[in-house]
Amino acid sequence: MEIRRLDLDVAIYRDRVQVTDRVTGKFVDQRADYPFSSAANIIAEPRFLEDTLVKAIRQMLEGGFSLRHPIAHVIASELPLSPTQKMQVETCLREAGMGEIVFDL
Repeated sequence: MEIRRLDLDVAIYRDRVQVTDRVTGKFVDQRADYPFSSAANIIAEPRFLEDTLVKAIRQMLEGGFSLRHPIAHVIASELPLSPTQKMQVETCLREAGMGEIVFDL
């Protein structure tokens, strides 16, 4: 079994996230069990966003991964993210175990 670094693309949409493994192309579309968006904000409840991200990342974890320096590229969002929302996304991804977060919006 090959061990490789976890390298993900993350797209955030209203009450769902889509995560793609940049190496294998494996794709997960994870709906939120608890809504993290409101009418005014794509991220109204950061803890529910984190829960949704963790569930999506867990689905990716088949095979061997090195969690020494996992990286997430935030590639899309339904709405533009404010600086505060970017900080919230970064915090959620770090809490989910990602070591580096890159915003490619």
